[in-house]
Amino acid sequence: MDFEEERRRLNPLYGIGLFLIIMVLFIFVFAPLQYHFGMMGLLLTELGLLAVTLLAVRFTGQSFREVFPIYRPRFGQILGTVLLWAGFFLSVMLVTLVSMYFFPEGFLDVSSSMSSMFASIPAFFSFLIVAVSPAICEEAMHRGFIMHTFRGISKDWVAVICIGLIFGLFHLDPYRFLPTALLGMGLAYIMRKTNNMLLPALFHFINNSLSFVSSLGASSVEIEQQSAQLLSDPSFLLLSLGSYLVIGFLAPILLFTGSYFLRKSSGCLKKYSELRLVLTIVG
Repeated sequence: MDFEEERRRLNPLYGIGLFLIIMVLFIFVFAPLQYHFGMMGLLLTELGLLAVTLLAVRFTGQSFREVFPIYRPRFGQILGTVLLWAGFFLSVMLVTLVSMYFFPEGFLDVSSSMSSMFASIPAFFSFLIVAVSPAICEEAMHRGFIMHTFRGISKDWVAVICIGLIFGLFHLDPYRFLPTALLGMGLAYIMRKTNNMLLPALFHFINNSLSFVSSLGASSVEIEQQSAQLLSDPSFLLLSLGSYLVIGFLAPILLFTGSYFLRKSSGCLKKYSELRLVLTIVG
């Protein structure tokens, strides 16, 4: 590494600085845009995130190719990413249902308002804004520039947890902090092991696509009725939680299997003994 490369190497303070700038913009610019313009405001928010991120890369003198590495993924990496998403999805659903039991109003009010906003424009354009644009714009910010500034941290788990917490804080929703932080950790883990932006983007796309499709199944009136039922009858929520607990045993299996395929295809699978490998969930 020559002097110029060393001078341009960033530390996590740069990533945290970008995150703070984005949060200020979100409060004073992006949130008002979403309030007044709905889905169009959400699209402008995503494009704004991408623009600020690209400016940060340019301003700090970084290589766009290094900050946003894109390669054709191997089949094992794609399979591992999908399995990891499934494992994290089950884990996040369990955490969400437990949180909903204690804070039902906070969760259900947001769900109703989001569904109403999604239905305000044709489904195809809403899908592009909800599922496609975050997979590009938010990933460029979080798994791109911010995670690039954490590359000097040798411990994978430290970087993964930090990026996950930042992703949770980014959504500015205390009720959904834990679920989004967990998803952020999954996205950061994939990026750390593969160094390929396409794979966390795939994870993000699948997750948001499922959320969007599920929101199409019920109208805002039906969601409000379901919300009232949950609020008046906590046993209904406990029944849902029990159902997920029954299938929740699959989560560790999916996480382990997905991690195994991802690391093996990426050439970073450690030479564990067979017993230790079986006991490993996410290495």
